Amino acid sequence: MITESLKKEVKSISDLLSSIDVSLQMIANTKTRRTSAFVNRKTIAQRMGVPTVAIDKLIFQGISSGGSSGLVEGKHFCKLDPLEKNSSKFLYDPYEILQAAWSNFKYD
Repeated sequence: MITESLKKEVKSISDLLSSIDVSLQMIANTKTRRTSAFVNRKTIAQRMGVPTVAIDKLIFQGISSGGSSGLVEGKHFCKLDPLEKNSSKFLYDPYEILQAAWSNFKYD
């Protein structure tokens, strides 16, 4: 039981550090708008406050719209292997994704 509890705590700390890392990278690069770190799908989903399946839906939207909406390969994410289909293995650009999310936000 102690090991299960310890595993959960370590996972929680790891997720928190990952989120802090993304925040620090974005703050450090606000003027240059240059990506210096790519992150995994889970981290992007946590930063956006959505489930990971929402990221998959945004990728599908990017493909079906021809790149006019959703997440677009080469801009918002990249594949290490061109044949890879599993989106959990892609690398995501937190700066571009969060900028696109804010630019699509509509104010009342």
